[in-house]
Amino acid sequence: MASKIKPQPGIMDIDLYVGGASTLDGVSNVLKLSSNENPMGPSPAVKEAFSRAVHELHRYPSTDHAGLRTAIGEVWKLDPDRVICGVGSDEILHLMCQAFAGPGDEVIHTEHGFALYRSFDACCGCDTH
Repeated sequence: MASKIKPQPGIMDIDLYVGGASTLDGVSNVLKLSSNENPMGPSPAVKEAFSRAVHELHRYPSTDHAGLRTAIGEVWKLDPDRVICGVGSDEILHLMCQAFAGPGDEVIHTEHGFALYRSFDACCGCDTH
């Protein structure tokens, strides 16, 4: 008989993330600057880069971000091996929690900060405050 798979302690106590709602009387599609939505749309440079990449969009992207890390290193005179990139700050913060926090550790963040911070802590078994 197979045993039932159980999540790590505390995982079932994490509330489902619900993105912030933005409302404005008379506007049906409110832009959320807090979510980095841009009222101007993508820049011409982004549109050009996207059109050049359109034939490769079906391929899984590299996850080492080597080109981006190298470019950042060149511009800011940094060792690219010491630059961390991710798919948004959520991924980087989650990676930091996984790398540096665990059961018995306490992670402190603001009460009104992004809702996922508490989830990152809980996934690593940290005390959340």
